[in-house]
Amino acid sequence: MTNSKDNPPKVYFQTFGCQMNEHDSEIMLGLMRTHGYQQTASSKDADLVVINTCSIRQKSYQKAVSAIGRLKERQGVKLAVTGCVVSHEGEHLLKRFPFIDFVLGPDHVQKLPQLMEDNGVGVQNFEPLQDSFHDLSDYEFPTVIDPIALGKNHRKVSAYVTIMKGCDNVCSFCIVPQVRGGEVYRPMGDIIREIQLLEKEGIQEVVLLGQNVNSYGKGGKVDFTQLLRLITQETGMARIRYTSPHPKDLSSDLIQEYGRNPRLCPHIHLPVQSGSNQILKKMRRSYSREVYLRKVERLRQVRPDIAITTDIIVGFPGETESDFQDTLNLVAEADFDASYSFSFSPRPGTEAASWADDIPRDLKRERLSRLQLHQEEISHKKNAQLIGKSYEVLIEEETDRPGQLTGKTPHGKIVNFDGDRTFIGARMPVRICHASAYSLRGELC
Repeated sequence: MTNSKDNPPKVYFQTFGCQMNEHDSEIMLGLMRTHGYQQTASSKDADLVVINTCSIRQKSYQKAVSAIGRLKERQGVKLAVTGCVVSHEGEHLLKRFPFIDFVLGPDHVQKLPQLMEDNGVGVQNFEPLQDSFHDLSDYEFPTVIDPIALGKNHRKVSAYVTIMKGCDNVCSFCIVPQVRGGEVYRPMGDIIREIQLLEKEGIQEVVLLGQNVNSYGKGGKVDFTQLLRLITQETGMARIRYTSPHPKDLSSDLIQEYGRNPRLCPHIHLPVQSGSNQILKKMRRSYSREVYLRKVERLRQVRPDIAITTDIIVGFPGETESDFQDTLNLVAEADFDASYSFSFSPRPGTEAASWADDIPRDLKRERLSRLQLHQEEISHKKNAQLIGKSYEVLIEEETDRPGQLTGKTPHGKIVNFDGDRTFIGARMPVRICHASAYSLRGELC
């Protein structure tokens, strides 16, 4: 490269998928910054383009593959493909897109600077192409520990902190165990130290990350609830969140923590996937609708104002109209603040992919539309009940409209209001004046 100190090399990231992928991109960006790279908002200006892929949902997979294909004619730009698709079909990617310079699975993102320094030499024999999970005993969680990189890399007010990787569950529709391996728990001391460092950098909210985050420490001395307490005791972090938990690992102790830990935000994203016991059994979700609803009830007994959101799949193989009605009924009974719903798409290599995808596409689309309309009505009703109340809002950024700020309440509700951009990073009281199904409008108290 002909770059110099006055003209540093530039890197462009395009990220698809979940918060784990977003955090992986943050880590890679921080690492590249420590090696002299600057981030650019356009692939046309980049010396290195990184496409961080997702294979969990078909739409994300297709978007990632299309993004790779559009880079075929680039000139003098290195292309790295990372993420779950690499774990699942790395060799196929290189055959389909021979113009890719190198691939990195999610367990090897820390090696991106090394590959760039080596100019991609030896990529065909490079370990991440296979991305195996056979030796996890000394797995090192990638992170950026340089304070300068942290200050540039992380959000101004909120940051992700990985506490584990992988998943030991066997949900019939999910490819996560294949692309991210089995569960490995990050040492508690490392988690605490990273949060303390983030706190020094002005971060006021951490989101603990894991594919099955509340199984942390399973069988060990420190479980997930104890980790939450230690973070509260040993750091001054104002807000603590986590995603995504599994309902089967939502213990009584964790439920009670919502009533005794003021820094644990009163919000939980608790994926239910279906309201039908028949479908839950086919999904291998390890709980019934009755068990799920009991846990929701207990959460609200401990913390009456808790916001509960969820994930739902419609059109799962064998789903009858009666099964779908069970889902609609559960959504109403659980009274979710929001739900993220998707049509089933078979993922290669999962158990469900071997079954007949027997729900017609039009029927999937119609059921998804009905579910989303149903949830929209519930969400709007719940948000309208907040009008006139005041909440502490952690101000994150300015919106596209000049003079308007946006932030979140402790319950995870998005609030937009007028204010000076110098307020960004502050926690300020805001009175709710208007509500939609998806956000709130307010005014500073």
